[in-house]
Amino acid sequence: MKKAVNILLIEDSKSYAQGMELLLNQHSKITNVFYASDYEKALDLLKVKVIDVVILDLNFETKQYDGFTIAKKIRQQYSNIKIIVLSQHTRKHYHEKLIKEKLADAYLDKQLGIEETYTALDEVLKGNPYIDSNIASMLEIETWMHVSKREREVIELLIKGITQKEVADQLYIAPKTVAVHVRNLFDRFHVKNTTEMAVKYVKYKTANRENIEDSIPPFKK
Repeated sequence: MKKAVNILLIEDSKSYAQGMELLLNQHSKITNVFYASDYEKALDLLKVKVIDVVILDLNFETKQYDGFTIAKKIRQQYSNIKIIVLSQHTRKHYHEKLIKEKLADAYLDKQLGIEETYTALDEVLKGNPYIDSNIASMLEIETWMHVSKREREVIELLIKGITQKEVADQLYIAPKTVAVHVRNLFDRFHVKNTTEMAVKYVKYKTANRENIEDSIPPFKK
């Protein structure tokens, strides 16, 4: 006899939740899918239902809590429950927080098809972590594209076509400081001039899951 697998879906978009619930119920391992639209309802359900996996959206239409808050509470009170996090916005600091604080067993792009959601579910039930390939690629790009606040200011002024001296004047820093930033950025971006840097910066800054195949960092041959 197969083990019953109960899912709790925590999502404040009712239409998305209804669609996801229908799809999850088609998975051969899933016995029940419960639904909570907010923090309080989720905690109430956890008190009375045996839940194996929580599928949790990170973003809610309220400032009172977010998915991180809910995940942290679940980890504190129900450490055996697996947590699959869904997000519309791939951010490196989201991933770092989820991993550092051990808040999730899987991190998925909310726009994924149901098949990869099934794959993630199968993996976490086996005790394995899972991150979908699109998010992994986006995190790699964001890691490579990481620039400091000052470097970003220098880039965004330079790509407007102004000189390094004008950049120094606008930022109230020495021209030599600007020159050092530019040299470091050229090395990091593997470019020889500001035009090349501008093209790469804009390309990778606007990378997303839709154009990921055309947005591969230059070190990946």
